[in-house]
Amino acid sequence: PQDEVVAHGLRRPVKFVRLLRRKLNGRNRFYAQLICEGLPYRKDKHSLGQGAVGLDIGPSTIAIVSGESATLERFCDELKPQQKAIRKLQQKMDRQRRANNPGNYNVDGTIKRGKLREAWRLSNRYVYTRKQLAELRRQQAEHRKSLQGRMVNRVLSQGDSIKLEKLSYRAFQRQFGKSVGFRGPGQFVRHLKRKAGNAGGEIDEFPTRLTRLSQVCLCGTLTKKPLAQRWHVCDCGVGPVQRDLFSAWLARFVENERLDAGRAHDAWPGEDERLRAASSAI
Repeated sequence: PQDEVVAHGLRRPVKFVRLLRRKLNGRNRFYAQLICEGLPYRKDKHSLGQGAVGLDIGPSTIAIVSGESATLERFCDELKPQQKAIRKLQQKMDRQRRANNPGNYNVDGTIKRGKLREAWRLSNRYVYTRKQLAELRRQQAEHRKSLQGRMVNRVLSQGDSIKLEKLSYRAFQRQFGKSVGFRGPGQFVRHLKRKAGNAGGEIDEFPTRLTRLSQVCLCGTLTKKPLAQRWHVCDCGVGPVQRDLFSAWLARFVENERLDAGRAHDAWPGEDERLRAASSAI
């Protein structure tokens, strides 16, 4: 009775039950999960805002701009301590594997190619270290899921129409594999779509080839910028403004997969100071 979320779920008819296996601290644990009818419970503190919110999602940062606020922050920056511990365990496993299998490595330290003469020998200490690493990765995934859930609630509290470019996160993985695997921007977008649908919000994803928000200016000029160029400056007088924040601000004025440049131009006076203040935080 004290848990509103569980009480809400148990009041609904059970559609089916499935068995889940989860590995915690190297041990298999089994759970019976009840799949109930209806929508998930939504707490009063997670209210749905009004208006359009523009997002610009990168491999490591996210820009959020609404009519009232603008922020630029790093994805899941609180996970850094866990990432350091994971790297230490990975280095420890590599040393243990090399010590137990010297015949499987070349003189320069690389693994021999082709069929190995000796099978890999795994010591008890190596297996224990591997269990430690698996548990730490599980904890990191749960922590990342929690951090992304908080960010999703914060985005939905600012508006009910979320607008963002439709990106290929597989392409992100090819270019920024380590950062994308650590922060999970694609997973964040899936959480955002699910929670927005449950709360009655709307997600508007539009293709980049039609809008090109990182290249366009209010005057209509298109300038292709390299990734290293993080500021938007135009001869028409717009800028300097951080390019991710400017793209998120422009996303609020996209209708039917096209940028409404007239509305954006009329709304621009005074916005440059707000966006520059947001960029100073990071």
